[in-house]
Amino acid sequence: MNTTKTSALTLGDPNYTTDHPFDLAIYPLPSEILLEEVFIEMRDGVRLAANVFRVEGAEPAPVIVTSTPYGKDNYDQWNYFRDAPIGNVPGGGGFYLGQVRISDRTAFEAPDPGYWVPRGYVVVLVDHPGMGRSQSNPAADPALEDRWHDIIDWLADQPWCSGSVGMSGVSALCATQWIAAKDPAPRALKAIIPWEDFNESGPGGGYGGIPETSFPHWLKSQWIAPNINPDGAGPERLFAWNFDTSKIGIPALICASFSDQELHTWDTFDAFTRIASKAKWLYGHRRQKWGAFYGKDELECQKGFLDRFLKGDDSAFQNKPAVRLEVNEDRFTHQVVTADNWPLPGTSYEALFLDAESGTLLTEQPSASVTKRVSALEAGNRDNSLTFDLKVESPTSLVGHMALRLFVETQDSNDADIFVGVEKIDVLGNKVYFFSSSGGNANGPATRGWLRLSKRKLKAERSTEWRPVLDMASSSPVVPGHVTEVNIPLMPSGTKFHPGETLRLVVQAWSIPGQWEGGETRQWDTIKKGSYRIHTGPEFPSRLLVPVISRNVGSRSQR
Repeated sequence: MNTTKTSALTLGDPNYTTDHPFDLAIYPLPSEILLEEVFIEMRDGVRLAANVFRVEGAEPAPVIVTSTPYGKDNYDQWNYFRDAPIGNVPGGGGFYLGQVRISDRTAFEAPDPGYWVPRGYVVVLVDHPGMGRSQSNPAADPALEDRWHDIIDWLADQPWCSGSVGMSGVSALCATQWIAAKDPAPRALKAIIPWEDFNESGPGGGYGGIPETSFPHWLKSQWIAPNINPDGAGPERLFAWNFDTSKIGIPALICASFSDQELHTWDTFDAFTRIASKAKWLYGHRRQKWGAFYGKDELECQKGFLDRFLKGDDSAFQNKPAVRLEVNEDRFTHQVVTADNWPLPGTSYEALFLDAESGTLLTEQPSASVTKRVSALEAGNRDNSLTFDLKVESPTSLVGHMALRLFVETQDSNDADIFVGVEKIDVLGNKVYFFSSSGGNANGPATRGWLRLSKRKLKAERSTEWRPVLDMASSSPVVPGHVTEVNIPLMPSGTKFHPGETLRLVVQAWSIPGQWEGGETRQWDTIKKGSYRIHTGPEFPSRLLVPVISRNVGSRSQR
């Protein structure tokens, strides 16, 4: 990477109003599609309610199934994302969904029966045990895998099912797929389409150890609680966040985006790398998960995959690259890049050393040892952030994992929070924005990460220099006045820099709505006392490791 130094630049202000259109088009479910409610009996006698969408009298067809905690009959939940008071997003402002076109019987984040049934499939949506109209047995704490074995075995025996079952769905409707597909998978389950999900981390801040309190509360109060079956025994466990995707061996088309950094990005890329299936594909983008899931190109990709593995069409989904990604210049301009694996083969991990004296990133160690102080008490004060700039001299694409190594000394506390952002600044000094959270932020950085110092311990067996994996079960306070080395994993990302543009690293002890957050739903429970110093220089070589892709590949596209 050819680089030169540049001075600090003034950031532009986010423009949430113009960048959050609500673009939802709903069409009537075709009249030939039959909607039938059925009850599926489990081995313990519990009956789960499900909606079945099919063409009556048609030949048996493959089934696409998922379950929902949001109520299978709640077709208006898409409107929750409109501006307040129509929606229920805290603070209003709406969400950017992307361009979504669905039938009026499409439950939130579920496959659209209006698309799939006319193309030779049956769509089934099951209420999670204890939710919607489903019964439950929470006192027995039944195994999540057993529920799915019973559901899929029942489906395979129905006269309208061909005997082949697949799964598809977004977010929570994706998490169920990791459970159902775990070896030994149900005999009829032939393929899954997990579309952006958490696996090990779960919601609420996840892998960095800093609790995020707003989204879990919003999810529980607005989405889960209202849909508990009032006549049931209460909801069963939704998920077990420690399920292991390395125990999945069936074919999988996995969507992992660079644009859902606060919920799905880290874990879904991790799931692709760990899944045991020999037939696996990664579909990546940097847009909103809903617009992508229901997008024309994405639906064609999903259909080809399911035609091959559920219908046995050997001509379908041929010559598909194992990895398909979008490398962005800005929100809407990107290149499509394909590869045989993830991380991309041929990636060069290059170290950029922090120089606190000049506020720059250098390709060689700075000569002087310098420290800079960050306070936990002045949230929102830009002077209370450390910035390190690097001006790019030649076209450079950074695609993959970044990792930040810092040497940190707390002043008067045995713990502290570190928030990190990598931003792109154009040649005029303006901040370049990207989609970077679950829907509430069109004004995010290129990538980001966060860490509570007491959660710094790594899992040695899974960590690399470029992808440190945190041991979230550990907790080790630091000693004030003692310099501690920490390794902070940043979210996978793909960003192209042109000559004269600047890569900016930002380090701070706070995060507030309107900067990097999806401002409507993100509130971090940060440590609000004390301060710490970041050490740079030859004695304490703080550095940012970046994934450089030297070749220019793919085709340029705008959306």
